[in-house]
Amino acid sequence: MRARHPIFLSSYAISDLEIVEDLCKSVLSETSRASVGQVASMHGVLFFVLKEFIAMNDGLCQKFDLTTHLDHCEKVFAAAMETYDVLALPSFENILALTMGMVKAQGEAKPSLYWRLVSAAAAHCQSLGYHRETTYRNILSGKADNIRRLFWTVYIFDKNMSLLLGRVSNMQGVMIDVRYPAISSDLGRRAWDESFIMGIRLAEFQDRIFTSLYNAATSIEDASERARLISDLESAMEQWHLELKQINPEGVNNILVFKLSRTNWDISFNSTLTLLLHASSKTGEESQISSRCFNAARNSLLAHLNSFPQYQSSKLLSDGEYFNWILLFSSLTPFLVIFLHAISEKDTESVGLLSQVVGTFETFRKVSHGAERLYQVCTTFTNIAEKIIQSQQSSVGIYDQQGSSLRLPDTPGSMTRFHPEDLQDMLDIENGDRATSLYASDLLNEFLSGEPFSWNRFDYDIGNGQ
Repeated sequence: MRARHPIFLSSYAISDLEIVEDLCKSVLSETSRASVGQVASMHGVLFFVLKEFIAMNDGLCQKFDLTTHLDHCEKVFAAAMETYDVLALPSFENILALTMGMVKAQGEAKPSLYWRLVSAAAAHCQSLGYHRETTYRNILSGKADNIRRLFWTVYIFDKNMSLLLGRVSNMQGVMIDVRYPAISSDLGRRAWDESFIMGIRLAEFQDRIFTSLYNAATSIEDASERARLISDLESAMEQWHLELKQINPEGVNNILVFKLSRTNWDISFNSTLTLLLHASSKTGEESQISSRCFNAARNSLLAHLNSFPQYQSSKLLSDGEYFNWILLFSSLTPFLVIFLHAISEKDTESVGLLSQVVGTFETFRKVSHGAERLYQVCTTFTNIAEKIIQSQQSSVGIYDQQGSSLRLPDTPGSMTRFHPEDLQDMLDIENGDRATSLYASDLLNEFLSGEPFSWNRFDYDIGNGQ
């Protein structure tokens, strides 16, 4: 690892190789007994480092059976994560183990498990005072920066998932004044560190979006105040995106992967921006989707169409891993916005964009039940849009050609605008898949009522864990 610094140890919770070395010494020592947290965190970190070596076809693959070691690390890590200690006892190692568990849950498309782990990690951070700068006064600078980096990783994961699932952040209302981690002077790590700081800043935007615009208990009700906040956040996010593009990658560790990761950021940025602008849709007795929201949604889908083929050609991730790691952890809102744009304006270009996106879903639809459900639902929306345009039948809302916006008057006494039977009729299905129609109509009605948090419906790690 010293000969080739792993990417995983450049852009995630830890970047200091001494942490990994110390964990290995503690766990493999014959004179002392390691804690469960040390065992879990060591095997969790090594699991992802080995996974990277295998994906990159590192020279070690020819010298050692890395797959066998990978399986061993996974089994030990899973067993350690099921113990009481990791979830209940606050420590640096337990937080690191929980963070590795979050990354693994993301790779396995298990948002609910991810949320349980980030909740425990956030509680540990607060118990240890990692959120307050005073905690670090008597800690050596190198160790302090490692703790800061771990804390801010948990923060990013918490705020991102809070907005995606529509759940109150585990850190809401917590006074946070800890500094950002230091940026390395080493060119190999500098651009990765700068990107990490940008991730913290994006998470701060996501926190403000959910807390001030979507959370029923804390959201701003006054229309003019909401509009002012949305405008300010939109400008700040655009500036953030500009600064992200200005990060200099000269000398960075693995330039090809670094450049590929920029496509992830484009998806995250445009997806978050769509959620921000969708929050402006409620105006009195009707909902409205602005042209700015349409544009952000379109850019989000285009970012996916740009990113996916690059990942395919790089072979860094399988199609299924791309779905789990990247697509599942961005919002479905852009797809629904473009669907509404297509059927309201009778826009064939928007339908074509939906079709292109669904075409990419075809490649990974079989990797999980959630991926298959997403494919079915998005295919249903795309087919409906095609049918409406072909038949020239009336559609939802009133499209303003001059302002390029869509007005959606509320249905008296009910927010429901779509029924499963209506969707089946549109598709001329005699014995239609009612389950898919029900999913599609529920998703759309929740979205239209101001609740664009859909990923719980694609999480099959609930109940029986399937």
